Amino acid sequence: MLWTETKTGEDCEKRHLAMWGSVVERTDDGLVSRPCGEGLYEGDEFWAASIARLKDDPLARLQMALRHLPLPAAFREAAIALRAMIRAKRKAKLPFEDELGQLHRLAAMASLAPYDTLEMTPATDFERIDLRPETIGWNEIVSFTDAKWMAEVWPEPAQHTTASMLYPEVAKASAARYNKMRAEMRQRIAQSFLDNFDEDEIDDTQPTSSEPAKPSPVTTKLSRRTGIFARLFRW
Repeated sequence: MLWTETKTGEDCEKRHLAMWGSVVERTDDGLVSRPCGEGLYEGDEFWAASIARLKDDPLARLQMALRHLPLPAAFREAAIALRAMIRAKRKAKLPFEDELGQLHRLAAMASLAPYDTLEMTPATDFERIDLRPETIGWNEIVSFTDAKWMAEVWPEPAQHTTASMLYPEVAKASAARYNKMRAEMRQRIAQSFLDNFDEDEIDDTQPTSSEPAKPSPVTTKLSRRTGIFARLFRW
């Protein structure tokens, strides 16, 4: 199922598990957990490798990118493709409002939340909120050039903001759904390891010590994730 086809929170959860859920397998090296990976490929090839060959075909590039939303790279590829199509039409003095409208809508959707939360937001939720240019504006969600094009075509909006600012309740509901699902997933993975655990494989030949091992120092690098999608289209 594509993200753009999701209608309920359950749809989003099933899609997430098919893509990022883990499968525990027994190998020669012991138990190994690997992601399922459904939805990350075009045929037998990783989607990012496939789309890299479509640089000279903006329409095909856009279509592939839309299939892999809401991955951050998919939003970026869709924006690049739409910009190429708009430039070509502007050069040929053809109307480009449809492509500009699609670029704006994608940017507005991306401005709702970071990836983890956005992935848990059913596509139908976006049909219930107003993301039109006159409502959300564009200066906060697109690049300078994009904004210039939009200002040429559309009247000045009452405000320039983001979906996360206008509809925080939608993002909060999706974030709660994501946190609940991740907690359940961790429990399932832990139980899967226990179910496959074989006590006979424990190496008891090593000497034991009553002294507890000292933990290795860990350096944690925190990254700011909030708002990353609101900046995606401003590259």
